[in-house]
Amino acid sequence: MRSVMAQHPARRPHPAALAAAGMVVAALLAASVARVGGYSPVQSLGTAEVAQSRLLRFESDAQGVAVIDATTGTIITHTSGEGFIPGVLRGLNRMRQTEQASTADAYRLEHLSNGRLLLVDTASGVSLDLAAYGRDNAASFLRFLSPSGDQG
Repeated sequence: MRSVMAQHPARRPHPAALAAAGMVVAALLAASVARVGGYSPVQSLGTAEVAQSRLLRFESDAQGVAVIDATTGTIITHTSGEGFIPGVLRGLNRMRQTEQASTADAYRLEHLSNGRLLLVDTASGVSLDLAAYGRDNAASFLRFLSPSGDQG
């Protein structure tokens, strides 16, 4: 009779499995060291002050989307009906409809002292950090802060 050991020779872990286990252990170790060292994955915006702001309204028209200074009623410019700006506005307007807020209320564009650019929905209180969508997309809103570019 053959022994049980002879029937089932010892199996060794596959090298790929050992490498994967090693990477998991290394990632857990790195995360632990970072947390003990004081790193927090949640970063605060700090206490940056508003350096420049402007109230804006956006209305669809034959030329696309009219960007309007909400304080004076002056048309700042028109943007096409496609692209980043109308896309952001569609999303924010959907939120306004869900909360049964007026779609005619103004948005506040804020340029903070730390360089951040925020679009604040005055109806719902939602605040978007436009840099999260990329530098070029944020720049498309930043130009609305300068009255020198208004169509008037």
